[in-house]
Amino acid sequence: MKTTITTTTALLLCLLMFGCGGTKPIQQAPQAVQTRTIAMQTPDSSGSIRFSAVVMPDSQVSVAFRIPGYVIALKQVRGEDGRMRDIAEGDRVEKGTVLARIRGTEYQDKVHQSASQTDAAQAAFEKARLDYERAKNLFESQSLTKPEFDAARAQYDSTQAQVKAYQAQTAEAQVSLSDTTLVAPFSGNIVKKTIDLGAYVGPGLPTFAIANTDLVKIVVGVPDIMVRSIKLGQAVDVGIDAFPNRTFHARISRISAAADTVTRNFDVEVAIPNHDRSIKSGMIGSLQLVHEAGTQNVASLMVPLSAIVQANDGKYGVFVLSNSSTGSIARLKGVDVGSISGTDIAVIKGLASGEQIITSGANLLKDGQRVEVVQ
Repeated sequence: MKTTITTTTALLLCLLMFGCGGTKPIQQAPQAVQTRTIAMQTPDSSGSIRFSAVVMPDSQVSVAFRIPGYVIALKQVRGEDGRMRDIAEGDRVEKGTVLARIRGTEYQDKVHQSASQTDAAQAAFEKARLDYERAKNLFESQSLTKPEFDAARAQYDSTQAQVKAYQAQTAEAQVSLSDTTLVAPFSGNIVKKTIDLGAYVGPGLPTFAIANTDLVKIVVGVPDIMVRSIKLGQAVDVGIDAFPNRTFHARISRISAAADTVTRNFDVEVAIPNHDRSIKSGMIGSLQLVHEAGTQNVASLMVPLSAIVQANDGKYGVFVLSNSSTGSIARLKGVDVGSISGTDIAVIKGLASGEQIITSGANLLKDGQRVEVVQ
């Protein structure tokens, strides 16, 4: 008797035939890294690192209208030609300066309407209050029934609640009317302007950005092995690229309590007094932070700070390039570190001269992972 193979059976056979060879694991592509052969070096005796960052204002805020409307007025300033013009980016404003106004006719009408309703409710309340007082006296002299007294008290309570509701409505209308004026929250410079006379603005849309540059700051990322050597309030000298012959005296104003999860650096904020407002937001500033005073010129193994990673035991480690049957792999070695010199750090224990360490991409590696050296 001839055997017929069903479609299901044929599919199962196909899966068995082609699936047997599918258990081989997929090889992960090697991680691209850069390396450097380490040797004994004499570090710079200054034991410091230079950092650069963009200058930022001490505070900056975007101001916006809470309510919608058409712009009917902008702050007027006198231009260089002596003529009055609309306020523009770069102009300085003082705290409380009216920057712009939107049409307030409809909001003024709402205030008048709410005030009229409040007056009417107040009159009704006064009548209800007198009726209640009269009813109370009559009820106490037993000249008024209990239902009649209850009705007078209910009318009194109702009109009193109505007065409070209309008063709240009037107050809200007055707030909306006052919000037709946009005021500078602090003294500073206009760094951005997005509205013009006659434009329609929606609620919450930024119209001006104001920056306070009487004090400016730069924020630099400091490695964890160096952050322990700096203190809040510590004096530092800052150089601004735009002023090559001038040094600005500043102080450390903030040290982050947690390291960045990617770079493992701590944000350190340096505040720079800028009373003459010569330093502009966006300029490049640089400073030098000393890691350890009195560093001696002793030859040691120097490795880039970018090569230092966190080892499993919580200490520091370095990935060393090693050969295997499958190619180059990264091996994690625990190290003891010393002083910093520029962008390098001394390794006291854990490495030997001539070893090839991974300097770029180390924070993405795992012990034993395949790597490929690129230039």
